[in-house]
Parts: sequence; structure tokens; C-alpha cells
Amino acid sequence: MPKKPNWLKHKDLVYERIINGQYIDGIGKIVDPLPSPDDVRDVMEEYFKVYSDRSFRIILVEDYNDYKIFIQIPDGKSSYDFYVWRAILKDGVLDIKVPTHDDLAKFYIELRSKNKVIEEYLINATIKLVHVNYRWGIPKIISYYFNNIEEELKREIGKFLSTLKWIALQEDINYPPKEKKMGSKYALAIYALLEAGFSMNEIRRVIKFR
Repeated sequence: MPKKPNWLKHKDLVYERIINGQYIDGIGKIVDPLPSPDDVRDVMEEYFKVYSDRSFRIILVEDYNDYKIFIQIPDGKSSYDFYVWRAILKDGVLDIKVPTHDDLAKFYIELRSKNKVIEEYLINATIKLVHVNYRWGIPKIISYYFNNIEEELKREIGKFLSTLKWIALQEDINYPPKEKKMGSKYALAIYALLEAGFSMNEIRRVIKFR
């Protein structure tokens, strides 16, 4: 039987805090540009006290009304770590989950199938968000690559990129390059391999997820 993910032990409490509005508003703290991978720990400590205050907190960081991203402190991979939760409200029902690389890969593939412009430029958008040489904010990316597509599709791209953004920041905080670790390069490699025709099962043979 597969091992249950650690985040499940927090799910009921996170759900309760979200449904009752018992969370901190962290919208707009990190927008454009994203901090460089080696600076993520300092920036997250400045805005959210992820190191100096490890008390249980839920922080809203992205809000698309029916789709929200929260971070939860603490988590245990490092003394700076946090969980990333996505919350979807549909027909009055709230669904929360810690998104996996598989979840985001599926989201990415579905988005590419919806529009020729997205199919061509979503990989570029992903690179501009995560790659150390760019770290563009999401409004800038959408304006640059997707300005002329339907508003609803822009929202869907925003949801995907916003989720990926916080997972990339989480990987940078746990595995900073200045400690000779790969950080968010792992996430970026997934989408390069998807574009090359790899399935997620094949990608798992190339990249070892932690």
C-alpha cells in the first residue's frame, strides 16, 4: 500500500481555518520579480517569518476567487519549509489539496490543449517564471505572451503559474543553489521534459523527486 502523504495529517485543520476565514492575508507580498533562488529564504523570512516563527499559520498568497493558493507554516523538510495548498470552491463545496508535480503536469498538459497560442508559449512562460535569469511576475508573463487570448484562459494560465510559483519558491527555500543544491531547477526540468514528449512516468526515471 502506498504511503500516505504527510500533508494529510494537517488537512482537517487547514480546511477548518480556510472555511472560517482564519488565515493571514499575504496577497501581493511577492509579485514581480520573484526573488532569485539564493534570496528566497531571506525574502520569505522578511514577509512571512518562516524561520523565526514556526507556529502553525495559514497564509493566503494568491486569489482567483474560486481558486486560491495558501501556504502553511510549518512543514518539516527544513527549518524554513512550508506547505503549498490549493483551494477550489465549486458549487459551494471547498476542495483543498497539496498539489503534486503530477497534478501540475496534468494542469500544464490540459492548458496546452486549449489554445494554439498556449500550446506554443506556455513553456516560455514557465521558463520566464522559474529560470534564474528571468523570475518574471505572472501579470508580466500573461501580458507578454497571452494578451490577446480569452480572459477565462488567462485566468486558467494564472492559476497554473501561481501554483507553480509557490512550489518553485518552496523548492528554492529547501534546496538553495548556494548550498550546491538544485532548488526550482527540478520543477523547470519537468516541463522541459514534458515538451520533449516524456510522460510523467518516464520523467520519474530521469528526475528523482524528494
